[in-house]
Amino acid sequence: MTPDHLRRRRSPRRGLAPAAAATLLLITLGSAPAAHADPSPQPSGSPGPLPTTVDGLKKELDKLQEEAEILTEQYNKTRVELKAAKKAEQAAATKAAALRAQAEPARQRLGEIAAANYKGGRPDVLFMVDGSAEGLAASAFLAQRQVDTVAALEKQVGQAEAAEKAAHDKTAQVEKAAETSEEAKGKAKDKVDEVLKRLEKLTTTNAYSPRTGLKASVKGTGLPAEMARKAASKLGSPYVWAAAGPSSFDCSGLVVWAYAQVGKSGLPHYTGALYGLGSKVSRNQLRSGDLVYFGSNLHHMGIYLSDGKYLHAPQTGDVVKISRLSERSDYAGANRIG
Repeated sequence: MTPDHLRRRRSPRRGLAPAAAATLLLITLGSAPAAHADPSPQPSGSPGPLPTTVDGLKKELDKLQEEAEILTEQYNKTRVELKAAKKAEQAAATKAAALRAQAEPARQRLGEIAAANYKGGRPDVLFMVDGSAEGLAASAFLAQRQVDTVAALEKQVGQAEAAEKAAHDKTAQVEKAAETSEEAKGKAKDKVDEVLKRLEKLTTTNAYSPRTGLKASVKGTGLPAEMARKAASKLGSPYVWAAAGPSSFDCSGLVVWAYAQVGKSGLPHYTGALYGLGSKVSRNQLRSGDLVYFGSNLHHMGIYLSDGKYLHAPQTGDVVKISRLSERSDYAGANRIG
């Protein structure tokens, strides 16, 4: 008689012989669909022609700079997501590889079972039992246990491979989103640059100093730049000690007069006091209208224009003129009064 413990657990899968089960389990399992990445950001743009006035270009610039900032942050977000996606893909690939290696010995064993059944037609031969009913039952039970083990492993492998494929697809989608985002960021920057060029062209005032033969430009539309334009209109005016215009000036008097013309009156007529106002500016960040100072005791000052040149009222017997910063060895600093 067949032992009770074998009778109770005998062939739970009706009709699934070891060889058939092995054949089924050797079929590759399908993969799950991949997850989808978030849509890539797209630049909104402004399809119409750019404005032709200073005010219009300023408004356009504000809008484009805000858009560029948003797109830059979206690009930064995709870079963070891409790093995480690549890390997840690597982890999924490592797990899938480990499970495949774990399942391989069991697959080979099932292959041996299938081959034995095909050649000899008797699974009991492989298990080295006699041909009795009890022996066949024991061999079928052992074979079924082997099939169950491999089935569990194959299920894990299939899930891991599906996760690996999903992670790979996710990485590819995030990479595409990052590329699209970078392209959108670049286009937004190009638009900003174009508006800046047009705005600079409309807001550039050229100045010429007959005394030195130097040319320079005042660029921009802010209060310092407008002040510099007023000061440049006094090129050639004589230097007079303690004068603050309208026809003669000393170095700080020229600054005080020019600021009064653009609505900022009452500035102190003294280089040391002027240096304490506004915000300090490094030499490599100078813009039109910034104030430049000379000497350890700040005994002289001027108004920066462009290209390393500044406007100033130098000394008795001279006139308001344009000079080069590079010609001074006593440069002391600069500030910007807005």
